[in-house]
Amino acid sequence: MKLFDRDDYRYSFFDGMCANVYANLTGGAFLTGFALSLGMNDLMIGVLLAIPFIVTLFQIPGSYFICRKGRRKSLAYWTATISRLLWLPLLVIGLLPFESSGWHPFLVLACFLVLQAFSSVSYIAWISWTSDLVPDEIRGTFFGVRNMLCGAAGIASVLIFGNLLDILKADFGRTTLIFGVPFGCAVIFGLMSSHFLKRIPDVLEARFDCKSFWQELLGPFRDQIFRRYLVFALCWNFSVHMATPFFFLYFLRELKYSYGFIAMLTTIAALVDLFAVRFWGTISDRVKNKAVIQLTGWGVAFLPALWALVRPQDLLLPIVIQVLSGGFWAGVGLCTSNLQLRISPQQGRVWFLSVYSITAGLGGAVAPIAGGLILSVLNHYAPTQTNGGALSLHYIFIASSLLRILSMLVLQFVREPQEKNLRQLFQALFGFQRSKLAVLQHAPAAAVPKVSLFMRAFKRPMARQQV
Repeated sequence: MKLFDRDDYRYSFFDGMCANVYANLTGGAFLTGFALSLGMNDLMIGVLLAIPFIVTLFQIPGSYFICRKGRRKSLAYWTATISRLLWLPLLVIGLLPFESSGWHPFLVLACFLVLQAFSSVSYIAWISWTSDLVPDEIRGTFFGVRNMLCGAAGIASVLIFGNLLDILKADFGRTTLIFGVPFGCAVIFGLMSSHFLKRIPDVLEARFDCKSFWQELLGPFRDQIFRRYLVFALCWNFSVHMATPFFFLYFLRELKYSYGFIAMLTTIAALVDLFAVRFWGTISDRVKNKAVIQLTGWGVAFLPALWALVRPQDLLLPIVIQVLSGGFWAGVGLCTSNLQLRISPQQGRVWFLSVYSITAGLGGAVAPIAGGLILSVLNHYAPTQTNGGALSLHYIFIASSLLRILSMLVLQFVREPQEKNLRQLFQALFGFQRSKLAVLQHAPAAAVPKVSLFMRAFKRPMARQQV
């Protein structure tokens, strides 16, 4: 199989870095702040944050197109570009002077739904395409390095635009006008990402006889191992997104954090993630993915409950939580993606990836809407925090932690090829501490020169060659 050469690594890294800046500037505190400036209530914010998961249904026609045509690169490129350009009309709608009308937020939700639908189709085409370009034995290291570079770009964007938004807010007040800066710059970085994406070579999917639409769609559910992983993905995403979408609402409305302070907290987690993701990538190449998820997932499970302990005057505890968050989420985020690639067959993989995204998206879509409904009810009963009482959001956070613990129990039934247990994982961790080269010495000999190639990818471009 034709693998990436040095230029292709470079383009993939730059694509990821620009795409991550785009994602940071159109999500998180920026998106939540934009929603608050439009006067959206808790339920509407929950719907807004559920949309990226609802639109995973559009991956079904995308997968069918890939199965019939095999043109994953062109599909990924055009749908990503259209999605990013649609932020311009969304911003215009947000700036139109009819904030007091009841249907104004619904126009924003409709436009956001359309652009996220294109983005979802782009993702399934990209992940299927990239999984064929990167060999299995170095996939953990490749995505570890790529995610590390993406994290560095994300840190810079959040710091710069978070503090800039505070300055603009001081000058213009709580208005949607100030969000034109991060959203407008996001579109520029998004188009830069598309430029680099276009320069990565395409790899046509291996030809095989496509079955009927329903046979292809139901195929992943007939695979017992993959079916168990789908149950875990559904439970895990519901438990995670019961709380995650509301953290920035908690920061802005309840804890009264400035955008600059939120940017600092995000940067702390991203810095830890920056180093941890490459570490977990190297470890996962040796012990595979399930063991890493088992270890880091238990850490992630308790994070929401810790946020329920934070009060507006606290400074140290939020920093400690963000350090833990960066370290644990680096392992979970990297290895859950790699695990779905390892347990899905190459033939018809795009359908397995689509079904996974839709199933996980179902959990991610229902959770914030359910959370918004619960918040609407609890807001009438939860005492205020001025007397040290619990806020309605605290109940959501604690419920999320309990559900995450239950989800980790479901993971026990998932089986990964050549998986290692926790004991072997700890042996690898201790061995890594004694010598950082110990893990690579046990890796396939052919992978070693390819690993070093990642970090040479930013050097002077060279003629295209076979790796």
